[in-house]
Amino acid sequence: MIDLRAGGTKLKTITTRQVALLAVLYLFSVNYLDIAAKLSEFAHQHGYISHLLSVLVTLLMLWIVSRIIRRFSGRNVVAAMIDRYPLMGRSIAILYMFFLLLLSAGEMRICVDFTNSSLLNRTPIVVIGLIVAATVVFIAQGGIRTLVGIAEIYVPIWFMLLLMIVVTTWRDVEIRNLQPFFHFHWTGIFHGFWIIFSSVGEIIVFPLIMSGKHYKSKGGYSGLLISGLYLVVFLLMVQLVVGIPLSTKLMYPTYELVRQVQVTDFMDRFDLLLVALWLPTVFGKLGFNIYLMANLLHIIVPKVSGRLMVAPMGALSYVCGMWFFKNPVQQVNFNEQLMLFAIVFEIGIPLLLFFALWPRRKRRLHSG
Repeated sequence: MIDLRAGGTKLKTITTRQVALLAVLYLFSVNYLDIAAKLSEFAHQHGYISHLLSVLVTLLMLWIVSRIIRRFSGRNVVAAMIDRYPLMGRSIAILYMFFLLLLSAGEMRICVDFTNSSLLNRTPIVVIGLIVAATVVFIAQGGIRTLVGIAEIYVPIWFMLLLMIVVTTWRDVEIRNLQPFFHFHWTGIFHGFWIIFSSVGEIIVFPLIMSGKHYKSKGGYSGLLISGLYLVVFLLMVQLVVGIPLSTKLMYPTYELVRQVQVTDFMDRFDLLLVALWLPTVFGKLGFNIYLMANLLHIIVPKVSGRLMVAPMGALSYVCGMWFFKNPVQQVNFNEQLMLFAIVFEIGIPLLLFFALWPRRKRRLHSG
């Protein structure tokens, strides 16, 4: 793993707890905003089953990647692939760079559109995008320690906020919104899985690009399970309070749930404080994607400085976000096609690496 702050290749080891917090940050930040809209439309009241299925499949893929990491103790999986199969390894690394660019562009556009529609209506969207891109670049240039710091601060805060949101909105809960409980529409449930898996499976790029001695498998498993439970609670609260029919019509139903939080008569816009605590997690997720892209570029071309590539990657993500998606509706429609990319990058290539990097048998030396 490259330390972008120092420009070298040495990085202090991060703990299992920090890996878990990074995984929660990576999965929670953007998914929190639109998970209810994605799942309520197809899986309805059983959207939590779709999400749990995606978590289980991702857990299996994480286990497979962890088995690959064990074969190359202390080495990067992509770098090991390049050493054994130079052409195929570099091709896979380039493909993952484009995949991360696609994710970064889409999520940066989501952040910009949400800020423009909910907070800064009169500010030009181009100005908001430039501010977001500049912030993300500065975070990525800080290196993995900056990203870990963001995770250690804001992830625990959001766990406490989740409890507060559940307590303060419980009076508006309508249990009948989840009825009928046991009438499972499996076609819709699997359709919901098809939509949400690409967002959950993004964590696969985390262990593939981080070197084996810095990535802790237990931290990855814990982060995936904790974030999965966390998002399921948010999904159920949105469906119980806002309602499933309205959730399918709103672009950001979770934000509508947050707007229901009223602490006192004088704090009727408490949602602004919650958004202020949520945006740094999105910046951390975007910064992490750019950080991973810079690392991949350094692995492909070792002479290129990863730190110097952060700013161009951030600018490219911003430009592609504005170019690929003209409005939020296009992003919603793109969720169906995004799953095709997920099958390749989150299932297909990890399985290919699992077999391509199979340990070679040592030749036996015969005496005489």
